[in-house]
Amino acid sequence: MSQFEQLIRLRTWELDEKRRAMGVLLQEEAGLLAESEAMQRELDREKQAAAGSLEARRTLEAYMSHFKSRVQAQDQRIEAKRREIDAANEEVLESYQELCKAEAVLDEHKTREAERIGRLEQMEIDEIALNMMKQRRN
Repeated sequence: MSQFEQLIRLRTWELDEKRRAMGVLLQEEAGLLAESEAMQRELDREKQAAAGSLEARRTLEAYMSHFKSRVQAQDQRIEAKRREIDAANEEVLESYQELCKAEAVLDEHKTREAERIGRLEQMEIDEIALNMMKQRRN
């Protein structure tokens, strides 16, 4: 295996690792979004309970205040996770570009090697032809 093929294997592995890390971040984001939806359902249940009970209506305002702070904290966690995802996306893109460069270098190397081998073969053929001509003259 040539050094170029080893480089491509390394770049492919790096890209796969960064994609896996990005997948984990996306799963974490999905979990945070699911928590937000669960919180919204909880709020809806509390509002329904408050509509049916005078005592529950008295505590609803305190609950709403606490709920707003929970929602803000959740929104901050989601936003932080999205920033992490954006950074991971940039890393994936950079890694992909590095892989593409390595593949281009390998292709160029193979082309040059094929040309070199072609020239060597042509030189051998020319030498054989020269030797045959010399033998005919003698």
